[in-house]
Amino acid sequence: MSDTYTGSGRLTKRNLITFAIGTVGRDAACAGLFMGNILNYVYFTKKLDASQFAVLTFLMAAAKIFDAFNDPVMGNIIDGTKSRFGKFKPWIAIGMFTSGIVVLLSFWNNLQGWAYVTFFGCMYFAFSITFTMNDIAYWGMIPSLARNSTDRDKLTSLTVFCATLGGGICGIILPILTTGDLALGGSAVKAYSYMAIIFVGLLFLFQSITLVGVKEDKEHPAPTEKISLKSVVTTFKNNDQLRWIALAFLFTQFIPTAALTMYIYFQFGYNGSLLMLFYAFNSIGTVAVNIFFPVLSKRFKRAGLVRIAWIAEIIGGMGILLLGLFFPNNTFSFTVPILNATITFKYLLMSFMYFFCGFGTTAFYMSFMVCIANTTEYNELKFGKRSEGVIFSTRAFLTKLGNAINTLVVMLFYIVIGVNKETNAIADLEQQANLGTITGDQKMVQIGEILKNIAPGKTYALLALLALCTVGTYTVAYIIFKKKYFIDEEYFENMTKELEEREAQEAQEVTVQ
Repeated sequence: MSDTYTGSGRLTKRNLITFAIGTVGRDAACAGLFMGNILNYVYFTKKLDASQFAVLTFLMAAAKIFDAFNDPVMGNIIDGTKSRFGKFKPWIAIGMFTSGIVVLLSFWNNLQGWAYVTFFGCMYFAFSITFTMNDIAYWGMIPSLARNSTDRDKLTSLTVFCATLGGGICGIILPILTTGDLALGGSAVKAYSYMAIIFVGLLFLFQSITLVGVKEDKEHPAPTEKISLKSVVTTFKNNDQLRWIALAFLFTQFIPTAALTMYIYFQFGYNGSLLMLFYAFNSIGTVAVNIFFPVLSKRFKRAGLVRIAWIAEIIGGMGILLLGLFFPNNTFSFTVPILNATITFKYLLMSFMYFFCGFGTTAFYMSFMVCIANTTEYNELKFGKRSEGVIFSTRAFLTKLGNAINTLVVMLFYIVIGVNKETNAIADLEQQANLGTITGDQKMVQIGEILKNIAPGKTYALLALLALCTVGTYTVAYIIFKKKYFIDEEYFENMTKELEEREAQEAQEVTVQ
């Protein structure tokens, strides 16, 4: 795809702002609330036996795999759309509205047992379809708004920041207002339904800013590449560097963060403020990479950055494991009244270790994104075709496939160790608080008793899953990268020079003819 802008002008300030800000509410409602917290909602508001959890697990994994393969299909549908509003806005609007309805229904129901499992399956598959409409159209609009690399980097950067902001807002507010003493309405059942209304409202508000504010160049649409299953198979078959870096990237997606939620509640107390503070340290690590990545990129080569990221994951994962196993629980503690939370020294140390995980995860992600992008020139050099569409769709596909495997592993692990015994008991109390048969204070007292009686083995098992999977999967990813991926800075520079010489020679031959 050429970076030369052939339309009416460069990226305007209006398009820059109104496009990027549109994803704040979108990521808060869809990525943060639905994708990030639907499992927490299920575990702490629904009573399901092991067989029901098993079926629900299968449905989630199947929907995520379906979603991964649905992306190129939706991309081709959008590419063929013709309307007076352009080809992107209609699907952004349709996906926005239908996703909002699905999110509301998902958090606003009183179903239990098999009735809920059936309903959940329908909603999860529906979300896979509706959000893909919006997501592919939204991100697909970027090339039509920014035709040169400078404008595109600026637009992408601000949009990613707004997406992070939206997810961050959800990550900070949601745990506090849905779990523990500060839950809206006195129960997680009411709290999640109220938060769904708020976040869906933000989804509609911010996406409407994009729909109304962005001016798309419909007369000079950006060229796109159709993606077929055959093109995907052919590219992966031929491009060994894409295959290896894709496999390494896939391993970085096997992070059982859902186990973190359960571990914190079982070990430190049923208080959303504790979960929020733990994630805050992780977010600081993420922000640190975003701020210092340009500096680190100048100071270290890419292989060095990946090594630093791997070391950070080892420090974070092993630090969490060793502190959780051997550091005494009854250490110095203090109370934060505004959060109604008691924080121990052990909790603070483990939270700090999670900072390293956030740093390592983000550094891996950003480094591997460059590595995947660099296989475009490798593909062109070896086979005469860039195949940008296939290569740049790799990230989304692998992320969804990794999430599917991740979800399957974590939920099966929950079933094996019997987590649903405690979560069902908590869900029953949340339902009673929702119906008004017990007060919020009575609910919290009884939940405290449930947590006191949890077998230590369950808590240690959750800790081991979280820490060892983090260390193990990132170590495998690092080994694959180190042993199999050879497109370093020098190799890439030689590739681009050879491609430029080839292009100049072809141009000269055309001129002679």
